[in-house]
Amino acid sequence: MTRKSRRKKEIEVPVEEKPAEEAPAPPAEEAEKPAEGAAEEEKKEPEKPKEPEKKYEWVEVIKKKKRTKRTELTVTPSDVYGLSAITVQKQMDEESAMQADMKEIIETDEKRNDLESYIFTMRDKTAEHGEYGAFTSPAEREKLDSDLMKSEDWLYDTFDATKVNYVEKLDDLKKIGDPIVFRFKEAEMRPDWIKAVQGTITNYSAAAKSPGDQYGHIAEDKLASIVKDCDSLAAWLADLEAKQSALPKHEKPVLTCSEMEKKNQDLAKMADEILREPKPKPPPPAEEPKKEEGEAKKEGEEAAPPPAEEKKEGDVADVD
Repeated sequence: MTRKSRRKKEIEVPVEEKPAEEAPAPPAEEAEKPAEGAAEEEKKEPEKPKEPEKKYEWVEVIKKKKRTKRTELTVTPSDVYGLSAITVQKQMDEESAMQADMKEIIETDEKRNDLESYIFTMRDKTAEHGEYGAFTSPAEREKLDSDLMKSEDWLYDTFDATKVNYVEKLDDLKKIGDPIVFRFKEAEMRPDWIKAVQGTITNYSAAAKSPGDQYGHIAEDKLASIVKDCDSLAAWLADLEAKQSALPKHEKPVLTCSEMEKKNQDLAKMADEILREPKPKPPPPAEEPKKEEGEAKKEGEEAAPPPAEEKKEGDVADVD
């Protein structure tokens, strides 16, 4: 551990200074005068001549000043409370391992619950009068019931199963159960998709057959191609809808929602590209031909009214 500390150190710095003027000492005679002879001091003494002014010189005086200097010190802690760094790291690793184990235990319990829930749900729904009953063939029901029973026995007899074991068991059961669930969901969504496709066909066919002012600028062959595709899709939908109605619910559907969605998107994309064609800009107004200056002047003169005759002095107006 390294710390920066401050330490004050005295250094000698030469400074030029002017020496202080010494006060003149009193004359010895005045100091030795007795108190009794105070009267004699009143006598005036003759004036002494003035001494010349003293001259001073700058001399070098050494003074000591203090300044702060930083020095790096190495501090080694000793007799401190707490655990060492090695012990702390070891305990942190142990805690991380415990958290990982706890996470694995929680996820394993979740997968076990998923398997147990799937067993009970599919057993009830795939029964003859269950929600998936009409979409489950007798052979599928028999096979699925057998597998569900085996999985349930294994679930309650195995206490040391891992998360992977539960996932594998659930995947095996879904190989039979997922097709049943798929047929059920398709039957639920199919009517809505049939209405959606029929609505798309009706809208684009009407726009192409009666373009009006909005689509009247589009070529007739392009509009005819929209009508042709609409009729083709309507025939395809009617054919597969009839086949699907005659098919048992536990059979694989021939009219799927994903296929109808794709057909619907393809028709809309093709028709929109044609109907988005912008209208042509109207032609600019025709300019009038310019006339020559002579002709324009001549026409202007002919069109101008004749000037009024001025009355001269002496003229007499006609009187009837």
